[in-house]
Amino acid sequence: MSIILSGKISFTPLVDVLEQLRRRKATGTLTVSSGDVKKCIFIKNGQIVFATSTSSEDRLGEILVKTGKLTPENLKYATQLYKKNAGLKKLGAILVENGLIASKDLFGGLKDQVKDIIFSLILLAEGDYQFADSYPADIIQLQFNFQELIAEIIQRIKQEA
Repeated sequence: MSIILSGKISFTPLVDVLEQLRRRKATGTLTVSSGDVKKCIFIKNGQIVFATSTSSEDRLGEILVKTGKLTPENLKYATQLYKKNAGLKKLGAILVENGLIASKDLFGGLKDQVKDIIFSLILLAEGDYQFADSYPADIIQLQFNFQELIAEIIQRIKQEA
């Protein structure tokens, strides 16, 4: 694993880093650390395909509840099944297999999760980033149009201002 790019968000905004990776058609993982939170954006051929976060606010179940696709009770039930399963199955698979959510709603929830993580990173004023050319084989690959994603984030910033 070689580090290709690293720095501080206060010097180089994350949008600029993502644009540089898009132009290079890079494949790898962009990791951003701020305090005790670590968020990763997975990039394949310059396109964002997934994101993860250690923040509890970015958990899939919480996002599905927030968007009305899952009830808090069903999330609690699925979380209990997940813990019994010792994490061998992903929460999303448990939700679909137990009829708690339709697969299309899970897919939409995953896209919302990735967008929320990226949105929070774009707003981040302080933190360190590093891009490494390592890329996990077991992530779900979603497709995002970079320009549309940035336009959507800008619109969201305007709405929240």
